[in-house]
Amino acid sequence: MNATPWSLDEFAAHDVFFASSPDSSVPAEPTLDTGAMEAEFQMRLTAERARIEADAYARGRADGERAARATLETSLHSALGTLAQAAQSVRMHEARWVTNIEENIAALAVSVAHHIVQREIATDHSFVATLVNNALGQYPVDQEITIRVSPDDLATCRSVIEADNNGARTLRWIGDVSIQRGGCLTEGRERIIDGRVDTALERAYRTIAQIQA
Repeated sequence: MNATPWSLDEFAAHDVFFASSPDSSVPAEPTLDTGAMEAEFQMRLTAERARIEADAYARGRADGERAARATLETSLHSALGTLAQAAQSVRMHEARWVTNIEENIAALAVSVAHHIVQREIATDHSFVATLVNNALGQYPVDQEITIRVSPDDLATCRSVIEADNNGARTLRWIGDVSIQRGGCLTEGRERIIDGRVDTALERAYRTIAQIQA
């Protein structure tokens, strides 16, 4: 058997360590645009930040409105309570205020009357004598009457009364420092007639002011 010798070309093989030429038939992978992605990320980040801020502002405003409303309601409730108490106080004290006004009017009227009486007494010396005569007319003639007048009116009044009496009745005169000028107090066996100016004005005051004695 004859053996045929091998040629070196028969041992030629493809070199896998050397890159082959790119095949134009295989599509190339797309290239990522990192700048556009960054821009889009920033835009979304800005939008999200704006949304969060708007939401926080809305919640803060709502909370503020609720707090302000609660404060206003509390203040209004307190004011209405104070007004109700004031109205109740007015109703409770209304009668007392009216009474005070009536008493003040009565006091003023009595003060004016007192001034007029004192002026009349100072100008008319027969004032007390007339008052005493009116009181004596209410007693029986046979009774002894005690007449009390101010010491300042005693002499003048006594001379006038005794001149008109002509000894028809018994009179006992007393100058009483507790009696103001212009007044008198007559006493019989069964009655006393109070003609004092101060007590007359006090009775007038109580009548006008509707005050019980």
